[in-house]
Amino acid sequence: MEIGNKKRLAVLVGCNYHNTQYELHGCINDVVQMREVLLSQFGFEPEDVELLTDAPGSPIVPTGKNIMAALGRMVGRAGQGDILFFHFSGHGTRIPSPRQGRPFWQDEAIGRLISILSLVVI
Repeated sequence: MEIGNKKRLAVLVGCNYHNTQYELHGCINDVVQMREVLLSQFGFEPEDVELLTDAPGSPIVPTGKNIMAALGRMVGRAGQGDILFFHFSGHGTRIPSPRQGRPFWQDEAIGRLISILSLVVI
């Protein structure tokens, strides 16, 4: 949706990690529901919301490469003052922070699906 010259763009990622030791329930449902909220409550247009899930038959699976490509497409379409929204539902983790002087020694990270059996951090 454009308000004046503002576009609203979103990338939504849901990973249930089917048939793995990391399996979750509800992450795909989370992003489907988030899409509906963005469309019905916040004026996003369907063509401006990209959905990546690991659901069987999904056209774009949420590998690190595909997530980064989707974010790149979103940023590439954006201009000054546009609204960008990213939502991830899946495993998260903490990694050591390379930045000095931080009150915490760890940063948050998301898990991504690189194969049906492995979970890594991006």
